[in-house]
Amino acid sequence: MNKAGIQLLTAFLDNPARPDGTLRFHELQGFLFAIACSPETIAPSEWLPMIGNDEDLTFADQEEAQEILGLVMALYNEINTAVLERSNSLPAGCAFDKDISKNFEDDSSISQWSRGFAAGHDWLAEVWEEYLFDELDEECGAILMVLSFFGSKQLANAYFNDMKPRKRDRRDESFDDFAMTMRRMFPDALASYAHIGRSIFEAVLE
Repeated sequence: MNKAGIQLLTAFLDNPARPDGTLRFHELQGFLFAIACSPETIAPSEWLPMIGNDEDLTFADQEEAQEILGLVMALYNEINTAVLERSNSLPAGCAFDKDISKNFEDDSSISQWSRGFAAGHDWLAEVWEEYLFDELDEECGAILMVLSFFGSKQLANAYFNDMKPRKRDRRDESFDDFAMTMRRMFPDALASYAHIGRSIFEAVLE
């Protein structure tokens, strides 16, 4: 999607005329990544209402509806291509701040992406549960922690406190050190989540 398309879609989603809880652009990216990685095909008719928190997005007219929905589908197709390639590149426009604490702030692109991703995965939790077992379940759980970590400081602290007692060598590790580890693992976690989801999807097709 070109810069003009991103700006137009961002402005539409940020407009106060949208329903409360409407996904912002980077949240939408994370949400669509979860959809594209699903072990089962999820039709647009199922996930499109989630963008506006199951409420009408209140388009000005038919022309605006076609334009915005066209941009949403273009974004989905772009993300789906990256998923098929098992890309470990950060989502377009997303970047980590050098100050690790700033990546938890509400306007952080990474934080927004992580919240959108978590919402998408939670929505599809029952689909995933059909296919995850034993070691695969454990691996997916670790990947989920990395990709959702920056969604909120509260969640990140819960992960940190949960992990500390299990790892003797982490007892002296600070939260910021742990967060930096999550940041380093983030690109590979993107590729791994895509690989697991698409591999299951392809196995089911066969």
